[in-house]
Amino acid sequence: MWSAFCVFIVIGLVIIGLMFRKPANERVFYFTSILPTMFMALAYFTMASDLGWAPIRAEFNHVKTDTQDEFPGYRQVFYAKYIGWFLSFPFHVINLGFLSRTPWGQIAFNVCFTEMYVVMLLIASLVSSTYKWGFYVLAIGALIFVTVSTFVTSGRLADKVGKDCHAYFHIAAGILTVLWFIYPICFGVSEGGNDLQPDSETIFYGVLDVVVFGFYSLAFLLATNDFTLERLGLLTPEFEVIPHEKSGLSVAGRASGETAVSRSASGVTSPSAASPRP
Repeated sequence: MWSAFCVFIVIGLVIIGLMFRKPANERVFYFTSILPTMFMALAYFTMASDLGWAPIRAEFNHVKTDTQDEFPGYRQVFYAKYIGWFLSFPFHVINLGFLSRTPWGQIAFNVCFTEMYVVMLLIASLVSSTYKWGFYVLAIGALIFVTVSTFVTSGRLADKVGKDCHAYFHIAAGILTVLWFIYPICFGVSEGGNDLQPDSETIFYGVLDVVVFGFYSLAFLLATNDFTLERLGLLTPEFEVIPHEKSGLSVAGRASGETAVSRSASGVTSPSAASPRP
């Protein structure tokens, strides 16, 4: 766990260093790459400190002991890991949405189902009865929906941005989909089936998380570095300061609360203008 924490910190610092080489209004992809890396670093720091876990009675006891009947097996479940996923997983969906110029509403919709996927897995890990597999199926259903929505909706929009965007999008989305579907497999043999012990589970998840939230985020950032935010429709219009026009009227000597009004506008003429000179 400490190794994963160090990798996340190093990758995060590298991305931060690269960020300052870009203009301030071109750093959106840097923000969405730094945040998940740091969130996962905090999660692994918590788990490496032996915090953020709860003992959950295992449904399947594959490790038999002499006191198995009196003291059934309990499994160490790190809920801190799921909190890190809850905070980090949506940024991959957001990045793919930005790259394909997906509307904000569709991106938010995909993010909600991504969060549902993580929450369902968290509940499944904390349930000791067979009901956990119901939440497990719901999680996989949410993941399938996000995958289909990303490839169908965002994939078509990426084609309109350009051929290079089309290629980068489908490569990034394809790799991410393969990696995402490994998580339910790991869950099935660890928190679900209790075949892998917590130490082996930590190695499995640790390598997977480092690849998904560390190296994948860095590779995505480097691959899309040449895409300007103007091309992706992410630049917001800058405010222009319009200076006040000078009226040319003297306001000196005006008392507080008075308004400068020209004599011609008020209907009052000066004596010199009213009577001609002899």
